[in-house]
Amino acid sequence: MLVIVKATIACAGQVIATGYAEEVRTASKINRTSALENAETSAVGRALAFFGLGGSEIASADEVANAITQQSSQASKADMEKLIAHNEAWRNNAGSIYFIKEYINMDSPKWDNVAEAFSEISNEDREALWLAPSKGGVFTTAERAALHSDEFTAAIKVMGE
Repeated sequence: MLVIVKATIACAGQVIATGYAEEVRTASKINRTSALENAETSAVGRALAFFGLGGSEIASADEVANAITQQSSQASKADMEKLIAHNEAWRNNAGSIYFIKEYINMDSPKWDNVAEAFSEISNEDREALWLAPSKGGVFTTAERAALHSDEFTAAIKVMGE
């Protein structure tokens, strides 16, 4: 069973930082009883780090890849390389990703804002970010679907992408 936790830091209803973490209950002895707690601690730590509190470091792409390798000896080298590229792209585009996620998840998404934030990301980084959530990708299944929507496509065309 997979446990996924999202921690959000908000002020006056405005989201200012988020952190995500996932754990697999069968990955270790500790996770059999404490996967939720481990994921929660990681998600909160990441949110605080993105906000600039709780330390200045967020797990590097290599650290994340090494942790996954330790948890699953079946992970392929290609999967690790994709995850490393994804995490580097995430780190390089955190501001744009934050706005994309914020504007997509509004009751009435602001597609022009989503398109503008999306256009700030290089094609290479866009490709690296397009990793399934089950593989550690930053965008949820619903957010990925929104980025395939007619509304988003129309907004991108208006921007000349």
